Amino acid sequence: MNRRLQPFLRPIFSPALTLCFLVMGGVLTAVAFAGEDDVKAPEKMSVLLIDGQNNHKWEETTPLIKQTLEGCGLFTVDVATSPAKGQDMSSFNPNFSDYKLVVSNYNGEDWSEPTQKAFDTFVSSGGGFVSVHAADNSFPGWDAYNRMIGLGGWGGRDQTNGPYVRWKDDIKAFTRDMSNGSGGAHGKRTAFLIVVRDDSHPITNGLPKSWMQAEDELYGKLRGPAENMHVLATAYSEPSSGGSGEHEPILMAIQYGDGRVFHTTLGHDVAAMQGTAFQVTLQRGAQWAATGTVTLPPTSGELLSSTKPVTRDPATLVATAASIDMESAPNLESAGWVELFDGKNLQGWTQKNGTATYCVEEGAIVGKTSQGSPNSFLCSDKSYDDFELAFEVMDDPGLNSGVQIRSVSKPDFQNGRVHGPQVEIETAPGEAGYIYSEGTGRGWISPKQPIQDAYQNDKWNQYLVRASGDRIQVWINGRKIEDLRDAESSREGFIGLQVHGIEKGQGPFQVRWKNIKVREL
Repeated sequence: MNRRLQPFLRPIFSPALTLCFLVMGGVLTAVAFAGEDDVKAPEKMSVLLIDGQNNHKWEETTPLIKQTLEGCGLFTVDVATSPAKGQDMSSFNPNFSDYKLVVSNYNGEDWSEPTQKAFDTFVSSGGGFVSVHAADNSFPGWDAYNRMIGLGGWGGRDQTNGPYVRWKDDIKAFTRDMSNGSGGAHGKRTAFLIVVRDDSHPITNGLPKSWMQAEDELYGKLRGPAENMHVLATAYSEPSSGGSGEHEPILMAIQYGDGRVFHTTLGHDVAAMQGTAFQVTLQRGAQWAATGTVTLPPTSGELLSSTKPVTRDPATLVATAASIDMESAPNLESAGWVELFDGKNLQGWTQKNGTATYCVEEGAIVGKTSQGSPNSFLCSDKSYDDFELAFEVMDDPGLNSGVQIRSVSKPDFQNGRVHGPQVEIETAPGEAGYIYSEGTGRGWISPKQPIQDAYQNDKWNQYLVRASGDRIQVWINGRKIEDLRDAESSREGFIGLQVHGIEKGQGPFQVRWKNIKVREL
């Protein structure tokens, strides 16, 4: 069936208790290419996280690093804890080769020579390594380690270890300063703005140009060989808070032999690790160090804001990731579901496009067509990136409708026309549950629509939708309808309830929604 309004055969419900609204607004988005068969989730990569000695509270921060890494769904993390300071370090000999990636939350006594040699071999032979915050204070006399991290601080480091590396705004370039001076300094802990200096690298590609980190130590005056080192982002170290007055490296990517190293100076303590800037860049940097690519989705300006630090508990990432079975429908018994509609009013929703009306009637949102109007959309005020969505819908026979996901509206595109992926609502036989590209001219994102009878006419139908990365899945009444990869569409946007436009002399027709819930992933 095409997407034109079909002949309408049924009388309208007579409203009982009704609150009617006309709320105005507009939208834009990208779109996608569809794959078809079920897509298997990649096998998780094994990570070894090292701690045990640190002048920072590693007992508190190691669990947060583990939660952050496992929370993106790509990693499983084992922890190797060294002997305490002053104890026999010869017993500390992790089998690095069992892992795809090693992450260091360690700043303490030298490892034994065999352990250092094994680690050097692991990284130089192609293993991934991530240095977190004070891990760059470690091993000032170990040449291979200094070359791995590019820059380090404290431990007696000075000009003999290498240059200071800083971004200079006046020349728009990095400089290597070989003047005399100790390595390693920071001012008072404070929130600060991080600026991306190369947005083409896999780690930073898809991130905003700048964002705030939660209160943290801003490391400055680091020194080291800085060989094969690529500075991805910097932050200005304010003299007013005791800083260097320089744009200091914050995120670095280093090639060491055949291995890749991600060096982040973020992550002083629990407060710093609750910053989304730390979490997002650690996840992306870890994937790049382990694989050379980043498949994690782009990150929104809501999660990485340039005006205020954004924080969240890494434990919630683990809880959400652990509960997602991509081969099963969203579980309405899982924690984290939030009502988008309270059954009483349209608070939190705004209409965009068209002159259809939206009413609250008997605990449902009722959308009623308007003759001669283009498509109308009642849109959530909040935007969503990765999420699970549940709703029930009952559509008048023959009436075409849908629910927009990850859609946006911009005044400079067709006067704010709603654009984005739409989950189709259509009475049987029809393409209910398949994905259409509303307002883009691309038409169907779903390449085929073999199931035509999942929607039950004249009954409430339950839809379950999952959008995770570039993958979109849809179930109707417990039956899986679609599972595709949509590489072109926007990864973030509002949810919108469509009332299809009708020609003059037709209607009015209705579509009703209730039990609308979302669970952010």
